[in-house]
Amino acid sequence: MLARLPAFPFWPQLPRRSPLEGMTLQYLEGFPALRSRGEGADPYVDTSGEGLEELAGFWDRALSDRGEGFALSPERAPGFYAFETALGKAPPGGLRFLKGHVTGPVTLATSLKDGAGREVLHDPAWAEAVAAHVAQKALWQARRLQRFGVPVMIFLDEPVLEVYGSAYSTLSRDAVLALWTPTLAGLRAQGALSGIHCCGNTDWALLCEAGADVVNFDAYHYVEKLLLYPAEVAAFLSGGGALAWGVVPTSEEARGETGETLGARLDGAIAGLAAAGVDEGLLRRQALITPSCGMGSLSPALAETILDLLAGVAQRFEA
Repeated sequence: MLARLPAFPFWPQLPRRSPLEGMTLQYLEGFPALRSRGEGADPYVDTSGEGLEELAGFWDRALSDRGEGFALSPERAPGFYAFETALGKAPPGGLRFLKGHVTGPVTLATSLKDGAGREVLHDPAWAEAVAAHVAQKALWQARRLQRFGVPVMIFLDEPVLEVYGSAYSTLSRDAVLALWTPTLAGLRAQGALSGIHCCGNTDWALLCEAGADVVNFDAYHYVEKLLLYPAEVAAFLSGGGALAWGVVPTSEEARGETGETLGARLDGAIAGLAAAGVDEGLLRRQALITPSCGMGSLSPALAETILDLLAGVAQRFEA
């Protein structure tokens, strides 16, 4: 990360190393009333009497300390600690930002079930706890990384938003915003930046209006969907927001691309939004170039190919 993305590196998640680095388990540490169904099974939440007592203790911790009780452990996030160590020894020249990330509260509250198999998303008391828990995990990262003296950006990864608004989802706009607010507001108060990432198609108006600093989308597969929201994108950029263009595919498709082909794709997408009335200057100034999604499940060789393509597109974009 530091060698290939020296201006804006992020700490690596390594789900192939351990199940504890999976999208749900990596961020559940410290959440109250978790119970085991046996080895290899995902934990569930005990929402009964004992669980409610643990929930009260959780709120005591969440409201009384500065997040150290919500630290990522070396067992679940060794990449974070290796990242810190490397930055402390030899920060890359030209370092401009540092990026951290959490599994978003909508995705986490959808993945986490109670003893009867129901998503805790639909239990207001436990959904609120998930939102506070994620906020504390994000704030802990922000505080740790801010000591390196550059702006810190923490992303909410929300793959479940791909089903938002479909017949397969009961998510409401108000429920989603309520889950995001503790993290977005907390990061703002901490002086950190926030981003929301969805790797599929979703209601992009919701993300543009949520209050995050950056909206990150898969610009390789879904840019035509974003073109349906020119007014919302224009308002988001006019308010100081930035689009993170995930134009480099995180699949075998990357092997058939070059910095030139992906750069041309990005130029075409920007031209499409500009033709719909979005200020092209804002689109180009308030932009990040990213992979389309995570790379933790890929082979090292393919991940390196993707990062090399990313550097090529960025250099072309800045020229």
